[in-house]
Amino acid sequence: MLRLVLAMLLTLAAPLVAQETKKITLRTLCFTHVNGIKMLYLPGEKPGEIAEVPLFTEVFSLPVVATVTGGKASFLLSKEPPAPGKTPPSLPPVSLPSSGKVLFLFLPNPGKEVPYQIVAMGDDEGSFPLGTTKAMNLTPANLRFDLGEFSEAKGIVVAPGKTAIIEQVRKVNHLNQFDAKVLYEAKPKEFTVFYNSRWRSVDGKRDIAIAYLDPTSKQPMVNLYEDAPPVVIPEKP
Repeated sequence: MLRLVLAMLLTLAAPLVAQETKKITLRTLCFTHVNGIKMLYLPGEKPGEIAEVPLFTEVFSLPVVATVTGGKASFLLSKEPPAPGKTPPSLPPVSLPSSGKVLFLFLPNPGKEVPYQIVAMGDDEGSFPLGTTKAMNLTPANLRFDLGEFSEAKGIVVAPGKTAIIEQVRKVNHLNQFDAKVLYEAKPKEFTVFYNSRWRSVDGKRDIAIAYLDPTSKQPMVNLYEDAPPVVIPEKP
């Protein structure tokens, strides 16, 4: 009997747990603007507040504090209240990582009714350590990231739609630069270079490298985004 009562209590409590609200600190990075959407909205830090969430294409946004419900974020397309009986226009809810700091990547969603594909990832240094590179493969082929000493047989292969964290490169020149190549798998275990550049290895920053197909040329390309935590200025005593 006791077990039955406990089971009933857990069943009744489950919806309440699922709808728990919590505050997160978020940042965004938008690959490219779609349909002119450059600003989104979430419930703010305090009840009744609306937090503006900007979408920048060249840099990461500044941190925004928002409130989410049920472990998901539902970005609103407008901060204006909907007409009576209407649901506010929004993007599909995005499942959140366990971290209280979240980075949202807004990627184009060609051929889909929903303008953006949203990727949510932990933005704390435990999930994405300083010095590392997060390699994302948005192409239909296997890619190999050859970064510094992690090259050739030690290169990091990333499957389509997958992400890998590559540890900090130590093989650098006097400017902290290293050779960075990205190769696609033309045939099984045969990789061809399509991107060749130099990146920087710095203890106090981390990078996101996004490989994608150019919509016009249909050729693979790479965008690199450097991310450094904001400098904290100590308060005067």
